[in-house]
Amino acid sequence: MSATEIIAILALVAWSIYRQTRKTEVTADGRFKMAIIYAIVGVCVGGFDRPAGLAGYGMIVIGLALSLVVGLARGRLTRMWTDAQGRVFSQGTALTVGLFVALVAVKFALGVVAYFAHINDGAGFGEVLIMLAIMIAVQAQIVYRRAETLAHRASADQLGRSDRATTSV
Repeated sequence: MSATEIIAILALVAWSIYRQTRKTEVTADGRFKMAIIYAIVGVCVGGFDRPAGLAGYGMIVIGLALSLVVGLARGRLTRMWTDAQGRVFSQGTALTVGLFVALVAVKFALGVVAYFAHINDGAGFGEVLIMLAIMIAVQAQIVYRRAETLAHRASADQLGRSDRATTSV
């Protein structure tokens, strides 16, 4: 990777960390927005090169698996709550940010291992961004599903309170 690509990844990681630590309302419309941005940029700057050999394909599979696992973990560990109107909000925690940074670090480490072991893993700047897009999309879907559950509970709780208020009058 060139210095420009490393600076671009660091800037995108910083932007992502900032976005993760902000309180955000969970909605169906924007849940995949960041994943789509990462994927488009990843494809536009080159996406995947064709890996060579079993070791190269193995590195791609490891990267994909890591993205899925980290996305699942981050989706489950994201802090979520409802407000008085029943809207659902989410916010990343130190742990979810740490998992994100760890995934980026592991992707770089895998690239270093591939370089020194002379493994053509097809990895590059675009591949790292696509892997991050997968992780973000998985996390977004899990957070959205959790938000649906929280919204239903909040709605049922409000209904239960209004029923109690009606019957106690």
